[in-house]
Amino acid sequence: MSCIPGNSNPRMSESSNGLVCLWCSRNYHRSCWELIAQDDKMQCDYGIFRKIIVRPQWLRRSSESPTGFRAQLPPYLINAFPYTPVLLFINKRSGGQIGEKIYRELLRKLNPRQVFLLENNTTITHALDTYYSLPNTRICVFGGDGTVGWILGRLAETYPSRNNPPVGICPLGTGNDLSRVLAWGEQYDPKRLFQMLVQIPEARVVTLDRWKVQLEQLEVTTSTSSAQEHRKCGFHISRAFHLLGSHPKFVRETNRASYQDRHELPNACFINYMSFGLDAAIALDFHEERTRNPSKFSSPWKNKLMYLNESSKYLNDFATANMWDLSSYIRLTCDGYNLTDATRGCHTLVILNIPGYASGTNPWGKFSSTSSTTGNVSQSSIQKDDNSVALFDSPVDIHETDGWIIVDNCDTNQIASRSVATVPNDHFDRQDFGDQKIEVVGLNAAHMAAIHIGFHGKRIAQCSQLRIELWSPMTAQMDGEPFYLPASVAVNIGHAGQVLVLKNENK
Repeated sequence: MSCIPGNSNPRMSESSNGLVCLWCSRNYHRSCWELIAQDDKMQCDYGIFRKIIVRPQWLRRSSESPTGFRAQLPPYLINAFPYTPVLLFINKRSGGQIGEKIYRELLRKLNPRQVFLLENNTTITHALDTYYSLPNTRICVFGGDGTVGWILGRLAETYPSRNNPPVGICPLGTGNDLSRVLAWGEQYDPKRLFQMLVQIPEARVVTLDRWKVQLEQLEVTTSTSSAQEHRKCGFHISRAFHLLGSHPKFVRETNRASYQDRHELPNACFINYMSFGLDAAIALDFHEERTRNPSKFSSPWKNKLMYLNESSKYLNDFATANMWDLSSYIRLTCDGYNLTDATRGCHTLVILNIPGYASGTNPWGKFSSTSSTTGNVSQSSIQKDDNSVALFDSPVDIHETDGWIIVDNCDTNQIASRSVATVPNDHFDRQDFGDQKIEVVGLNAAHMAAIHIGFHGKRIAQCSQLRIELWSPMTAQMDGEPFYLPASVAVNIGHAGQVLVLKNENK
């Protein structure tokens, strides 16, 4: 028997030993099946997936729907609906190309009409349109951070803020930072697939901030004068820097084909992080190599090895790290305060929305009762969560006065100006991806390695508005998607609402 919309009979399939229900997966010998009462034969509780499966009697054919059908509950379920149906979106290219295998497996275990192989935005739009009226709906995304961000972006466009079907994650990517933070795991485990699915109805709904990114073209004269003012204030390039011409690779080699093809933002918003500088340059080369030779990237472990290989191409930039830093190329403003000085000695600038970056690290570090203040932004040291390990001398002198931190590189008139690095001396709040604030962290070359063994970078600020003016070309990435920005561009970042996601508390 087969089951079509409007028919609640079980689907039965013949096997060598008897009959198998395709909904609940129960097996019956033919002789046993003949002994079952006819009424009982027509009943099926849908097995272990009874809470999440979209039952065929909830669907009705509709000429107005692009899929040809639409969710519509029977009258007896309208006022009492004890189920949590889950829509599944699968990126077949994620996880070393295993997405399609998962897709075929789920087609056999669930209603095929609730399982979607991601092709384009239309796939998502049609699915949301079909199930818009179905209550208690949740979503599970099978993919990496980029796929999750893609789905959340479409949900934000379709639903009012904090009113979308909450989203869980089955991690198929390389970094899977959001999946780690929400406790869905650091990588895909085929042995836990079904266990993960039945945990979705029990997961806790939490809010996740989204951040909008806008590019603003700067006038060349404005950019030049700002750069000159910046250097007059003591932020000059060292003599060795001038003599050796030790600009980083992403500044020197502006005509690379991979750079020319990626001048646009990959997305309008980010949910995990955005970064600028050396880490993004490596990510861009990694992405370019994966595009050219996808067969080399057939598993998460191979991906990580390839990432290390691409990192080795920047050994010169690491070796000459004391001759350059981001303060020579950018102007950083957080909530109206110029914090450019805090980027001295930094080779990567990370803007964090979640406590996860670069495959499970947390550059901001864990919160403690003696958490750093904004006065610590100029201390070029690597700190572990409870023990400080000073690796470098502080590049500038700072002192406190009346609740403010003053940077001693400029003259008195410049310090009086708001364009100089004066920042309020407030304690940082606990990191929270739903507090409408982002964390700004600087990483030097040593930090970029040390964060993978539990250390954190230079905490610069927590803010709700951020502006980065670029005086030279710059590599950047959003949620793992790298791109290249030309000079004389300002990057403006502001809050863009919130979406609902699921945090797994049953691991």
